[in-house]
Amino acid sequence: MENGFLKFSTNPKKLYGLILIIGVVLSIGLGISAYRESKLPGSNELSKNQAGEGTYEQKLIAILGNKRIPLKVTVEERTFTQLEAEEELKKAMSSLDDVLKATNEDLTAILNPICFADAIPGTAVEVTWTERAEDYFYSDGSFREELEITEPIEVKVAAILSCQKYSKDYEAVMTLLPRAVSDEKRLLEIIQKNAIEEQTEDVIHLPEEYKGNAIIWRKPIDITFLYVFALAIAAVVFLKIGGQKDARDQKRELLASYEKDYAQIVSKFTMLLSAGLSVRNAWERIVLLNRGKPEGKRPIMFEMSQSYREMQKGVSELEIYEQFGTRVGQIHYKKLMALFISNKKRGSVNLLEAMNQEMLQAWEEQKRSAKQQGEKIGTRLLLPMMGMLTVVFIMILVPAFLSFKT
Repeated sequence: MENGFLKFSTNPKKLYGLILIIGVVLSIGLGISAYRESKLPGSNELSKNQAGEGTYEQKLIAILGNKRIPLKVTVEERTFTQLEAEEELKKAMSSLDDVLKATNEDLTAILNPICFADAIPGTAVEVTWTERAEDYFYSDGSFREELEITEPIEVKVAAILSCQKYSKDYEAVMTLLPRAVSDEKRLLEIIQKNAIEEQTEDVIHLPEEYKGNAIIWRKPIDITFLYVFALAIAAVVFLKIGGQKDARDQKRELLASYEKDYAQIVSKFTMLLSAGLSVRNAWERIVLLNRGKPEGKRPIMFEMSQSYREMQKGVSELEIYEQFGTRVGQIHYKKLMALFISNKKRGSVNLLEAMNQEMLQAWEEQKRSAKQQGEKIGTRLLLPMMGMLTVVFIMILVPAFLSFKT
């Protein structure tokens, strides 16, 4: 089933046909739905939003005989009755104290900033503040920076709560608890005072003591060196990880190249051994025939050429075959070298038969590998195909949703 889907998904004509069919079906369904939605109720009415939900615009078409008149109507929200407005205002009045105190425990113990809200959550009531205790608070409810409170102070705030055309006054008295000025602010005030007194001098004198303690002044240490050190460490780690990854990738590519060439190498050895050549002579013939050709630059031919040079230097065949299998590190070549070593030690008369079997297995393995590679490529194509399908769906569905919205 998976292979069937894979073949279908990698066939552009079938995929485009599927997209077209889905698009047509969706378009017809959305068109029918849009036509039904375009009809007004039997009494030709437009629904209003509930009070507090705001107005909205509705596009309409007035059909007069053969004439179509496009219109854009603003539908106002439903207006509260006086009783409903009074209920909203009452609800807002009961919750405004909690909104105003914000994170403070109570209005009689204000230590943290308060909240001058413009609206009361859960209601259709708007708030206009007429008194904000500007000597103590900014417009957002935070304390003024220069504020210092040494004893509890009572302050009043006032606001007008509005619900459409109805309104109600609100007042609250808060108790501000003592607030100590931070050492940072005190020291800054001293330095600013010295700066004003020493405007004509070349330097500003910093205070030598504070609250009876001597002050040692220092400039902040430039920690750029730490950033440079951290960057150097990160670069080393990155390069090391990248180098390891590159080495793994190169090793993987090298083994893949060995495996790809294996069937041809076995076939050449089998053909030359069938012609009566020894393994050593067949090895020499393969190396010399491929020298100077593109095939001679393949990684496996490089390894065979290195082994051939060792043969020329007098290194024993057994040692060369064993070292070749170890250097290449690929299981098929190790098996082939084992056949050569066995033949060299025991003079096996079944070498040619074993080589023929190995050649058949190698070609079957190469066919299987090529098929798997093709399936992998098909799987990689799934992502862009699905991306194309998603884009088409968006192109179809977005206009439909926009038509519903309007």
